[in-house]
Amino acid sequence: MTHKAGFVNIIGNPNVGKSTLMNAFVGEKLSIITSKAQTTRHRILGIVNGEDFQMVFVRYSRNHQTGV
Repeated sequence: MTHKAGFVNIIGNPNVGKSTLMNAFVGEKLSIITSKAQTTRHRILGIVNGEDFQMVFVRYSRNHQTGV
């Protein structure tokens, strides 16, 4: 059996559900979820391990997207 690994980058406009999507994939509440814009200002990592795979989810803030 081969082990597979990869990265999943979650990028998008403010308040479109990036944090909600990442929390759903990882199965934990890693990202704050609120209707207030610019709540998540830092990159957040979530890791999902399976029997023969590993996925690293990277949720970027608007600051990382624009280079600010």
